[in-house]
Amino acid sequence: MHAEVISIGTEILMGEIVDTNSGYLASELAKIGVEVCWVTKVGDDPERLFEAVDRAWNRSDVTITSGGLGPTSDDLTRESIARVMGEQMVVQDDLLAHLKSQFEGRGFPMPATNIKQATLIDSADAIPNPLGTAPGWWVHRNGKVIAAMPGPTRELYGMWGDQVGPKIKTMNPDVSIVTRTLKTFGITEGGLDEMLSPLFGSINPTLGIYSKEDGIHLRAIATARTSEEAYELIEPMETEICDIVGDAVWGVDDQTAASMAIEALKAAGKTLGVIEGFTGGMFASTLTDVAGSADIFRGGMVASRGEFPGSNDIPIDAGIAESSPDTDIAAAMAEAARALFQADVGVGVTSLVTRPSPTSGEIDSAHMAFAVGRNVTTRSGRYPVRRSRFKARAVTNALLELTRALRDI
Repeated sequence: MHAEVISIGTEILMGEIVDTNSGYLASELAKIGVEVCWVTKVGDDPERLFEAVDRAWNRSDVTITSGGLGPTSDDLTRESIARVMGEQMVVQDDLLAHLKSQFEGRGFPMPATNIKQATLIDSADAIPNPLGTAPGWWVHRNGKVIAAMPGPTRELYGMWGDQVGPKIKTMNPDVSIVTRTLKTFGITEGGLDEMLSPLFGSINPTLGIYSKEDGIHLRAIATARTSEEAYELIEPMETEICDIVGDAVWGVDDQTAASMAIEALKAAGKTLGVIEGFTGGMFASTLTDVAGSADIFRGGMVASRGEFPGSNDIPIDAGIAESSPDTDIAAAMAEAARALFQADVGVGVTSLVTRPSPTSGEIDSAHMAFAVGRNVTTRSGRYPVRRSRFKARAVTNALLELTRALRDI
């Protein structure tokens, strides 16, 4: 089955809001074996919206729209679908009564403009929306479907999970698609492409490669009658990738560098303190985004190079001194973090170090250290040019190295 997703709203085209609905829907459709072939974004223009819906209806088995179901004059999704189907919108007494009761429950009279939210065409059934005033439309004719859903994410997610997703799944019962994502760090996208080039020609499963904030992802997608059979197709490819790439594969699917570090700390029964430089608190923020971090995280601070508790013995100021090893700075920061926050484990990440390179102009690098038990291990990393990008890469690097250090104790 082929699907098309249409995200509706001039505010999307103007950049006033970011369209996350189409990505969510594409991902959810893939999970139930429906291939998304087109994603369209269109504004609140009646002719363009009609054209988009008409084109989708003629070329796709499933069309899903998000947005344009409100009560105002620029909410035109219903009108456009009705025009494509050649049918008239008719007010439904039960939908109108329900709509009026919603407003009464809020203590407000229902504006007349909301009446169109209680309409249907002959080919449509209403999709309940307990989280908003706009019911969706399930339009069905000749084996094809249009599912019109509201734009607000909370309403769309609820309607998809409770109503639309399960109904589409019944249309495609014998197809399952399984996705497996292997996450790597430390090898470039081009390097992985060379190492794994024979696998990129595979048809089922297919293999894609993507550059992300936390490294390079390898995504295998298999199609089969059941999810178990689809995963059996992926398994040999996953094994081969791990054999070729080795320790560069650090996680799969929903695993994150932060969640793995927290799991390792909990498994070891250790608490953590952090002092970080150019990452500016991003290490601590990323770590504490994960549920359960409060059980192990004692505290963190952002400090300039040489300006942190316990730094008096380091003869270096905020400037860069070539004679002072940056790894020693990182080690002192890790020890100081452990002492300052009375933690079992300390992490130190230095300020950004920029030095001339004979081949590439300048090299931006950070140095990190991990005080675990009696050992203090140090690592260094070089990152892309854009500051926000290499801050994120440095944090991922530090989290992964922390996990490795904990596993070695």
